[in-house]
Amino acid sequence: MANPSERGRRGPDRAGVVRAAYRFGWRHGGRLPEPVVAALAALAARVVVARDGTHVRRLRENLSALSGHPADARLLRAGVASYVRTFWEVLALPRWTSADVLARVELVNERVVRDASATTGAVIALPHSGNWDLAGAWACLTGMPVTSVAEQLGTQEYAAFLAFREGLGMQILSHRAPDLVDTLVEAVGSGRIVCLMADRNFSGRGVEVDFVGRRVRFPAGPALVARRSGAALIPTVAHYGGEPLRRGARMRLVVGPVVPTQPGDDGLVAMVQACADFFASVLRDHAEDWHLLQPFFDLPVRTPA
Repeated sequence: MANPSERGRRGPDRAGVVRAAYRFGWRHGGRLPEPVVAALAALAARVVVARDGTHVRRLRENLSALSGHPADARLLRAGVASYVRTFWEVLALPRWTSADVLARVELVNERVVRDASATTGAVIALPHSGNWDLAGAWACLTGMPVTSVAEQLGTQEYAAFLAFREGLGMQILSHRAPDLVDTLVEAVGSGRIVCLMADRNFSGRGVEVDFVGRRVRFPAGPALVARRSGAALIPTVAHYGGEPLRRGARMRLVVGPVVPTQPGDDGLVAMVQACADFFASVLRDHAEDWHLLQPFFDLPVRTPA
C-alpha cells in the first residue's frame, strides 16, 4: 500500500476524484438540457458496451438471468443509458424545483401506500432500479416524509451524500448505526415512511429466496422492521418504462400489494420471498432499469428434485 506522500505524487486518491466529480456535477449537472444528456447517454452506452469491461459482463449476466434470455447489445446499451440517466438525475435534483420533482414521478397503486401511511405505517422495499433518490424526494413533497439507510463507505463520501439526501427532505441513517432496526421502528412510529433497498444483500448474510428461478440472498431488514413495528410491508419498483429522456419525462413507481406479516424464521423468509416475487414480476418487463453491475446470482443454480 502506498504511503500518503507517494499517493500525493501519483495524484489524488480515487475517493477524492469521486468526491470532486460529484461536487462538480451537483454544481453544473442540472444545467445540461435533457436532449444533450440523452445523446451523451446513448454515446456512453455504445462505448461502454463495446469495451465489454467487468461491469458490463456483470450486467450481462444479471440481465440475462432476469429477462430469461441472453442479454444482447441492445439491452445492455439500454441498461447503461438508463444508469447514466439516473446518475444525471441525481446530479440535477438539487437544482429542480418542487414542481419539477412532482411532475417527474407517477405513482401506480397509490392508495395502497397512502392507506398504510395513514394507519399502520409503511415500510417500502425497493430494488436497485430507476432512481430511488427521486422517489424519496417526491414522497417527502407529497406528505410522506422518508427515513432510509445509506451504506457508509467513507466519512467524506457519506457526509456529501447525507447532505444531498437531507437537502431533498429525507432522514438518512448509516448502515453502521447502532440499534439501527430500533431506530427505524421508531421512525415508523413517528409517522415516517421507511424506505429500504431490498434486493442486493451487502451484509453477506440475508435470507435465501428464489428470484427468477435462481437462489439468491435478499436482505431481511425491511421485513424485520415491518414485523417489529406493525407497519405494512410494501414492495415497490421504480422504472422509466422506456420513456425517452426529455424535459418532464416521468418515472413510474409501481406499488405492490401489502405483504402479510408472518411469525418465525419461516415467516420472515416468506415475507422476503413475496417481495422478491413482486420485484421479478415488474422488472422482467423493465430489465434495462435494474442497475445492478455487481455480482448478484452467486449461489448455485437450484436443480429440480
